[in-house]
Amino acid sequence: MRPEMNGRPPVPRIYRFFGTGLGAVMWFWIFYRAKQDGPVLLGWKHPWDH
Repeated sequence: MRPEMNGRPPVPRIYRFFGTGLGAVMWFWIFYRAKQDGPVLLGWKHPWDH
């Protein structure tokens, strides 16, 4: 095991890879939902108005 770097414990490379990937998926999902439901969330449009 490697020593601590800058006060942080070492993290396996696969954890960083999956953490970055899942973080990207989360942001893509947030932006997708904002594109779909943005006006409703901001109060510009009511969901019951068709």
